Amino acid sequence: MGKVLRILVVLIAILGLVAVIFASKNYSKREALKGRADALEASIIRIAATLEAEELPEASAQNFPARDVSPVTSRELDNPERSSFWDDYKCKLEGMGDPPPMLNYGSQAMRLQLRSLYKVGPDGKYEINPLDGKPSTEGAGTMDELLKRAQDRAKAQYNNLVATRSELARLRAELVDTIEDLNRQKQNGRTDKRDLENARADVDRLNGEVRAKQSQLDAANESIEAANSEIDELKDTNATLQENITELTARVDEQEQIIRELKGAGGGLKVVQATESALQDGVLTPGDKGRIVSANDEWKYAVIEFSPEFIAELIGPGRDRPLPACEVMVRRAGVEDTDAAFVTRLKLRQILRDKNIVIADILSDWQQKPVLVGDIVFN
Repeated sequence: MGKVLRILVVLIAILGLVAVIFASKNYSKREALKGRADALEASIIRIAATLEAEELPEASAQNFPARDVSPVTSRELDNPERSSFWDDYKCKLEGMGDPPPMLNYGSQAMRLQLRSLYKVGPDGKYEINPLDGKPSTEGAGTMDELLKRAQDRAKAQYNNLVATRSELARLRAELVDTIEDLNRQKQNGRTDKRDLENARADVDRLNGEVRAKQSQLDAANESIEAANSEIDELKDTNATLQENITELTARVDEQEQIIRELKGAGGGLKVVQATESALQDGVLTPGDKGRIVSANDEWKYAVIEFSPEFIAELIGPGRDRPLPACEVMVRRAGVEDTDAAFVTRLKLRQILRDKNIVIADILSDWQQKPVLVGDIVFN
């Protein structure tokens, strides 16, 4: 009996040693599984944070300008044909509103649910799957629910990415068509501009011929005056036409003469330099006095067309006083803000007495922006 007990004790000791060895190995495997589960949990939380928790909100259609696709002709179109590109454009893919929130699995409740493999019933016990008789791993409150939610959001986000790529391809095609259309229009515009310049050259040539014919007509008029009375009525009509032509020719010559004077080419207009003499009344009246008709920012001069009233203030009603070397200010037309409208100050230099035209220096110390034709001159 004692021998049997000793044998049993030895067997129990051996079995206990084996149990300790297996327990040690199981513990190390348990730690590895636990570490793996923690790493997977952390990875799921990080991945979920990159997924949109909600579908992109629907965006209302924007009133984008539609591209005119009608051919360019000399005929005006009140309602040209427009591109239908924006009709089915998916505005929501731009994320025009507030960005949707991301999945947040980092809260305590979510982390606990990620660790819940089995579904727990209201009584606190695992719910049994009737198909296999084992605890259910699906449903609310389980890890499977969160993983499926993340998978669904990933699919939806992928679908949005695919749709966005498709819209980008459509947008690129529309952009290419627009660029090609613009290039064609620019090429046609260059051709039209060349034709217009040629037409202007023809007009200038014809004007020269008209002037030559006019000289011949003047000589013919002298012969017509000595002719018989039967052509008096025709002479009167021709004289009326001649007056109109002469008036137009005089206007053209007058403008050309002003341009030659302003460019220093000489001419018959009397140009008076400004002097340091004082004004007759001492002070110029305030208000808008004229406008810029020409300016050169590189050479810092401007040509001003003043009102007759202001010219009378400067050089007298008889226009016989010297031009005072005074200064005026310039502002941009159509700009309400006083500070933003101010351009510069000008110092008067020369005057064309018969034309209300004054040449002035642009004062660089005062200049805020380039002087443009149409700017208002005021005092």
